[in-house]
Amino acid sequence: MSSSDRWDYGVNSLHMKFIDDSRVPHQPYPELRAVLERFVADVSIELKDNLVGIYLIGSLATGDFDLDSDVDYLVVTQRELTEAEMQPLQEIQIRIHSLDIYPAQHLEGSYISLADLNDGSTVGEKKLFYFVNGSTDYERSTHDNQWHVRWILRERGITLVGSLAQALLEPVPQEKMLAEIKAALILMKELFEVEIDRPISFWNSRFGQPYAILTTCRMLHSLQTGTVQSKKAGAAWAKEFVDPKWVSLIDQAWAEREGVRFMVKIGQRAAPALLDKTLEFIQYGVSLSGRLSA
Repeated sequence: MSSSDRWDYGVNSLHMKFIDDSRVPHQPYPELRAVLERFVADVSIELKDNLVGIYLIGSLATGDFDLDSDVDYLVVTQRELTEAEMQPLQEIQIRIHSLDIYPAQHLEGSYISLADLNDGSTVGEKKLFYFVNGSTDYERSTHDNQWHVRWILRERGITLVGSLAQALLEPVPQEKMLAEIKAALILMKELFEVEIDRPISFWNSRFGQPYAILTTCRMLHSLQTGTVQSKKAGAAWAKEFVDPKWVSLIDQAWAEREGVRFMVKIGQRAAPALLDKTLEFIQYGVSLSGRLSA
């Protein structure tokens, strides 16, 4: 029996109980649970004994999940999936996306084998099967094959079904995670510099500009604490830590993030003066990162 035969793709709950049930939020999207139940049920049926577990990562795990957050997941399998095995998993993503509700249309996640999850040599190198936010087409990406994602999974991950997240892997080497974060901050600065004066692109959009500010704050927070927290927590910390002249820019970034949804922001260019100030802040963050140590 296929997953599409098994479940009715409405928004009613299947009354499934997750392993970390109490950590699945009911707000701001009460329908999130029904979406997750359908995703977990269908993926579990499809993968059968190849499934190790399904986990929530991202802001659902680190905290401060809000109206504009992605629904980030990680599916761990016993063995690596093939292209043929990804086809029915893509069909699941398509069916859930067809529901006219926000959580169903903002699923973002990857499929990783247990061997790759525990192989440090693959981190940042091996591309996983990955669905970007809102997409029903999978691609190959290192997006979730990162040390900081492993840290979130082990230390904050929400186990929906399967083995507990902490049982899957050893503690993440802090020096590797912090080196990754420093390198990512430098790369973001370089990408922002390249795109700042170009026609509309990710980094110079009304989405990319506040994203760059809040991500810089979050990265600096991680370098200071050795943990990975939410963008909101990073912004609150940064306002107490950085030079006071940057506080208004951080406030602007948070207000912009909350004010307009993704598809609107990504298609509109940020003001040139604001982009210049944002680049200055990222450069400031890079210089500051060398002096921070958890």
